[in-house]
Amino acid sequence: MKNPSSNHAAQDIPQQDVLVHGGGNSAKIAALCLSAAGFRVALHDAPTMMLPDWQSVLALSPASRVMLETLDIWQKLDQPSMPIADMRVYARPTDTHADALLPASLGFGTAKNSAADAVEVLAHIVSLASLGRALSAALESQIEAGHIVRLPCPMVDFNPKEKIATLADGTYCQASLLVDTQKTASPWRQKAAARPLRHNYQAAALVGQLRQDTPASAMAQQMFLPSGPLALLPLPKAAADTASVAMVWSLPKARAEALSKVDPDVVAHELQKATQRRFGGLTVEGTLAVQDLQLQLAEDFVEGPIVLLGEAAHVVHPLAGQGFNLTLRDASLLADILFETRQLGLALTDGAMLASYETARRADAKLIAATTHGLANLFGGPMAGLARLGLALTGRRVARDENLRSQLNQQANSGLSLSPQGVPLARLMRGQRFYD
Repeated sequence: MKNPSSNHAAQDIPQQDVLVHGGGNSAKIAALCLSAAGFRVALHDAPTMMLPDWQSVLALSPASRVMLETLDIWQKLDQPSMPIADMRVYARPTDTHADALLPASLGFGTAKNSAADAVEVLAHIVSLASLGRALSAALESQIEAGHIVRLPCPMVDFNPKEKIATLADGTYCQASLLVDTQKTASPWRQKAAARPLRHNYQAAALVGQLRQDTPASAMAQQMFLPSGPLALLPLPKAAADTASVAMVWSLPKARAEALSKVDPDVVAHELQKATQRRFGGLTVEGTLAVQDLQLQLAEDFVEGPIVLLGEAAHVVHPLAGQGFNLTLRDASLLADILFETRQLGLALTDGAMLASYETARRADAKLIAATTHGLANLFGGPMAGLARLGLALTGRRVARDENLRSQLNQQANSGLSLSPQGVPLARLMRGQRFYD
């Protein structure tokens, strides 16, 4: 294909409405949402990594599930999901009280109020590997139907003035908008005013599947320990007399890496010490993995025709399980706003319309980033003992206060409300298709 430096040559360049950069799950869900809104979308999708089914999991909110069902993705999951009905938090009052883990059942799953959209399930635990396959299958269906174009290779540059992307094979593609979902900064983001705020926790999450010798339950467990937060999330029932749980254990990076390589019995021993055998015997099922813990928040989510979404816009600590929920809220809102932009007869790059995306999504991501960062630092700092005591007492208050519990539940489900009346969920998260 000819070089686009000539105006005449540019006429031969394939035209799309939106280009999506990045090959992971964020790119796929962005492309699927925009395609559902009627836009011509192109992307280069990387092959799905082959991961053990339950080594890594996601905690998806009820609204996220509705969105995935509306896009016919949830129906393609080849592993069952596990609804969480409640969460119990544990904290030691001080580091010297090794035998004083104070539990508090938050009662999220039993929250009731007069609102029509009251949430009765806290989250759905889903296999990351299974979701990746479902997204790939949904994407392939849209490509075969001609609704999404698969680029032959990744983009290596983007000219925001001409809105022309250069592909790795030297060819070109043009679109009104570039949606960037890639965590690592692309060359065009280095040129644009999208300078990220970064923090390296010098820690990592040790993740994997565990087997308990206790009956299964729908209760998530979160323990705030001196070494870092430990989450045990229930998985679909494995056997009549045992339970499977997903482990997400935040540890100093060197220790996490060491535990991922040692004999599983050593890991089990360390878990028994950390949990004080509150959950019975724990054994490692399969291999463990290590995920670096970082904070990253883009200064700008929109710069001209470039829109940041997913990990390009935000990376947060996993202790609240909100990472991919943020991405789903990004993608669904962007599809809504671009759909309304076209309905009004405006250009997709209309500044006022894209500003509404940036304002809403950065506020939501900033709140989650600040909350998780604050908790991670508080429990790992010099005031950790007092913080753990405060958490235990707060947890008991949440369990007793139905209004507070309901507010926290709604926040986890639908993100930040920007007005007293609240901002309605995007169409897909309400179960509405664009052309019903």
